[in-house]
Amino acid sequence: MLLILPGQAWAQDEGWPPFRYRVSSIYDNGKITYTIRFDSKVDWPMADVVFKIPLPEGTRFLESGATDATATSFDGAEVTFFTPTLHKRIRDAWFTVEVTDPNKTEFTTHSWIAWKGQVPGDYLTGDTTIDITKTPLVWQKPRSRLRLEAGAELDGDTVTYKLYPINIGGRRMWDLSINMPLPAGATFIEATAPPGFEAGFDGESAVFSTLEFARRTEVEPLTVKVSIAGAGDGLVETRASAVWNNVGRNADQIESTQTGRIIVQPGMRQAVVSDVIGDTPFSNYDVTSVEFAEDGPNLRVTFFTADSMGPKGTPVEHYLYIDADCNVETGKPRGPVGAEYWVRYRRENGRGYLYTWSAEESKWATRDRIPSKSGDASAAVRVPYDSISSTVDQHFCWLVASRNRTEEYHPGPPLEWVGTDARLRQFTFSAPLK
Repeated sequence: MLLILPGQAWAQDEGWPPFRYRVSSIYDNGKITYTIRFDSKVDWPMADVVFKIPLPEGTRFLESGATDATATSFDGAEVTFFTPTLHKRIRDAWFTVEVTDPNKTEFTTHSWIAWKGQVPGDYLTGDTTIDITKTPLVWQKPRSRLRLEAGAELDGDTVTYKLYPINIGGRRMWDLSINMPLPAGATFIEATAPPGFEAGFDGESAVFSTLEFARRTEVEPLTVKVSIAGAGDGLVETRASAVWNNVGRNADQIESTQTGRIIVQPGMRQAVVSDVIGDTPFSNYDVTSVEFAEDGPNLRVTFFTADSMGPKGTPVEHYLYIDADCNVETGKPRGPVGAEYWVRYRRENGRGYLYTWSAEESKWATRDRIPSKSGDASAAVRVPYDSISSTVDQHFCWLVASRNRTEEYHPGPPLEWVGTDARLRQFTFSAPLK
């Protein structure tokens, strides 16, 4: 039996502590191996970095290891890792224990971390628990050297698509080509690109290309405009894809990636953001696009998933966090936003809810039912303007999360996040709400 458990001890903000820390666990044949990952978030070297991890109750220490830069020891109660000088990260630090209590099925530990340097300190993580009886969730998120973000805006019959290629890898790309087919029934208007890219249309697709795309590079959007006057009343859908060449060792010569589904629905002003398909272990909560539409007196938010969400009773949920003032310092912190409102759709009962944050009480103070409607692989909720107009004027920032709350697996399926690119993570109404 093989069980991989990512720990939950990641730093949650960009200020303190000055690092990200994660403990993963593997259970196999009566043994648990813990692996440590540490990433500094500061530009100054840390000194005398210490991790102390108590042995989980019901286990016996077997062995530990790390790279030459990190020393390991065990004093009978705690495993210690000591690094005299640390510039960026620690990898390949681990220890193994043997399960000695046949009646225990859950094993819990935590980490105490201390360091010296420009800003010395110490930090106690939360608990990390491994349950060796549940079905193992062994999954790795797909990686790509190119992140291709995509969004669309519908105004009248004109759709404006914006594609944002970002080279997140450590090497340059060659002969990068990005292709976006016209949706069925659409008429091409124009394609434009920033300096360094060529833009064109081959009769079926908008095509963008550049000979060289430097590492750690992002550019202004590649833009495609089409008319959907002849596309009918159904969903208008497309996807963008990219292919490029690599040069160097330890890299595939040719790589490719593609966006998620870019879906617009004719009939009302809207904005859409897509998300890559396959970045969750289960497709029933893998959000491929999110739509924001002005629907009469409501903001309609539609979540599209890669596959069926399952029947009523399935523990899938979709969340929208609305940051009324685009200020992470106000509201409830959720990643890069400070949310004044939380929109929640529950597949379990098919209902939608709107929560309002109270700064005075520091909690979600109110919960109201809001209209919702779902299909097999989509769910829409309607947020009445008058429920958010006290703080939202004409513009807000947002973040979407999706989760599968099944308890069958350990660890549980990770959260899906949409809206990580700040250039797409905002919506503007056609007129002020107030």
